Amino acid sequence: MSHEFWRHSASKLVSALRNREISSRELLESHLSRIETVNSKVNAITTVLHDEALRSADVADATIAQGEELGPLHGLPITIKENIDVAGSATTNGLVSRKEALAEKDAPVVAHLKAAGAIILGRTNMPDFGLRWHTDNDLHGATINPWNPARTPGGSSGGEAVALATGMSPLGIGNDMGGSTRQPAVNCGVVGLRPTTGRVSRVMSRLYGYAPMYYEQIAAVNGPMARSVSDLRLALGVMSQCDPTDPIWTPAIAPPGPQSGANRIGLIADPSGEGVEPGVERALRSAVQALEAVDYVVEEVDPPFIDRADQIIDDLAATGISDIEETIAFMSADAGKVLQAVTSGLTPSTEAFSNAIAERHQISQAWCTLMEQYPLILGPVSTIEPFEVGYDTGGTAVMRRLIRSFRLTELCNLLGLPSVALPALVDNGMPQGVQIIGRRFDEFRCFDAAEVVERAARIAVPLDPVLAVES
Repeated sequence: MSHEFWRHSASKLVSALRNREISSRELLESHLSRIETVNSKVNAITTVLHDEALRSADVADATIAQGEELGPLHGLPITIKENIDVAGSATTNGLVSRKEALAEKDAPVVAHLKAAGAIILGRTNMPDFGLRWHTDNDLHGATINPWNPARTPGGSSGGEAVALATGMSPLGIGNDMGGSTRQPAVNCGVVGLRPTTGRVSRVMSRLYGYAPMYYEQIAAVNGPMARSVSDLRLALGVMSQCDPTDPIWTPAIAPPGPQSGANRIGLIADPSGEGVEPGVERALRSAVQALEAVDYVVEEVDPPFIDRADQIIDDLAATGISDIEETIAFMSADAGKVLQAVTSGLTPSTEAFSNAIAERHQISQAWCTLMEQYPLILGPVSTIEPFEVGYDTGGTAVMRRLIRSFRLTELCNLLGLPSVALPALVDNGMPQGVQIIGRRFDEFRCFDAAEVVERAARIAVPLDPVLAVES
């Protein structure tokens, strides 16, 4: 194994630690060195827990030397997004006003990861409150896409995606309420999982006594991000452990196989109905070719009620916008513009809210029927390529187009479906990606198909950041 240990996948590193090919301290020092070399260029990791991580690495090495039983992530350094509690570290949500908001206790997913032997190396950047598909804030500044600094790394888990893509971390934890693990993953050439709602504890922070609105309860999840699908498998097994404090957590097993068509994939090529940009179209075509080459049957399908998803989400989310001006007061100027555009025209309505809950159930039934025939769905994360930095601040019309481009991605959150997002090719110097969606609690079927696309794509990460792109 190369002494540049940061180049390797989490799965390979865990195996090397168990076989005593490397020590946890050596592994950690390799990543600390990589952070020192790279992070100032991309601004992905906001806090490095240097001393605590080194102490934990020494403990991990002593445990191995004593021949004790090891957890599945024993000695592996990982990073955590800044809206998830890590004891002794600030849960900032990307806000200047919360830069000293130290968590006294780990979030359940962090506790599970530590119990499995993981070492928290650092915290990663995010936009204000996580409410943006681009990563920037007044507290830490912007995170830079290492493939092209003029293009967004995505959000809200953009810091995690960039840390992974540049080799500063082998495994990261983000969260997703509208594509926040999946869009950064494909924008940066890594992989991200939006687990089934209930599979993983959705508790992020207990610092603020915040009661989540209904849409957040059904749509927001914590999920792993990595450089390989096998690492998502590894992380999900750890993160799925019981959280008795989360009323949505489910002791789930994989669902029974479909009655027919276990190898059939439904293709949704243009969920917005407004066309797909060239790089995204080529990514979909490449994924289809890879899947068909190993005997998946890919057929274009007509997705039921997909054109209603945006309105239903608006009607459900509108109940939480009464304090919008108060929220914007805490945010950076650009983030405030984005939130204003997102919420423009939304009016809370008890009748609309009740009707949206009923219609969501109807849509979920229709998708259950579709996915009995096509247990996997292939489509874009967004119908537009990674956008230019600043595009999302262009006002209400731009924002509505952007939201429509994520229609399939947001439908997963609305219905609680699992989805693996990954790059399918590099086009014009940028990764372009797809997502593979499964039935509830059928993540491992998604992983199987995603690994086929991954093998065909062979995306070269980690990479050194590109600091300028010729026009």
